[in-house]
Amino acid sequence: MATLALGLVAFALGSETPKDAKKGASAASCCSAGALSGIWTGEYRYPESMSQRPVTFTVFLFQDGDRVTAEIKEPNTFGDQTSPWLHATADGRYDKEAKTLSFTKSYDGTAGVSHDVVYKGTLTSGATENVSGTWDISGIQGSFTMKRKNCCN
Repeated sequence: MATLALGLVAFALGSETPKDAKKGASAASCCSAGALSGIWTGEYRYPESMSQRPVTFTVFLFQDGDRVTAEIKEPNTFGDQTSPWLHATADGRYDKEAKTLSFTKSYDGTAGVSHDVVYKGTLTSGATENVSGTWDISGIQGSFTMKRKNCCN
């Protein structure tokens, strides 16, 4: 848990990526929290009809049984320009048998952005290395992918 906690400190201080977290901490520390626990990077894509560029994001994900929670940071691409970043939390479930992950991302109000987005994905490429799926905001849907940074590999 020490690696994740240090990653969250870097995240809270505005670090662009978790690279500023203490290096050399035991990889087992993040794995002991749950199979999905760790630092993930991803990208969400809008429907082609919207002509929007994909948006990258960083996720600090914690798994406890079938429950997952997360802190998310992404570039501000649609809020007012008072902040270069948007921040969100997520709460959801992991179905180990079906290898599915579902969560609701809730933006925290930074840059005037405070809505929810429902994500549903499937784990691929080994047990827990990649997730791909869809996001939905009141019927508007797009796709997303996430890849775990080296943790338990």
